Amino acid sequence: MIALLRTTLLATWLVLKPVLGWFFIVIGLIGMPMPIVNGLIFLLIGLALVGPRNRLIRWSRVHLKLVLKEWALHPFPLIGGTGRLARRSAQQISRQHRRLRWWWLEHKARRQVAADQSRDMARSV
Repeated sequence: MIALLRTTLLATWLVLKPVLGWFFIVIGLIGMPMPIVNGLIFLLIGLALVGPRNRLIRWSRVHLKLVLKEWALHPFPLIGGTGRLARRSAQQISRQHRRLRWWWLEHKARRQVAADQSRDMARSV
């Protein structure tokens, strides 16, 4: 009975997660120009729920990088300088995200090793 309930809840969550994510993304985009609603928070929550593996999000990230590259190469100094600044900022954010991901994977592996060791010690006693 509990296993059936758990399976049903998991299946429901797997369907609702992207729906909620896209809902928050839309709310975030609507709220970006508005002074009362902080759209960035909703946008980040939505992106976290939808996930970086989503085809549309990956496409958007790649094309944003291409636009920043073209913007940085613009001959007009104000636009080119702003583009270079935006491109360096995007690279820094990407670098920090990668480092955080590596740290999290190492942390997860260390916790798993510690759990395995404590389980082995409990069995040997």
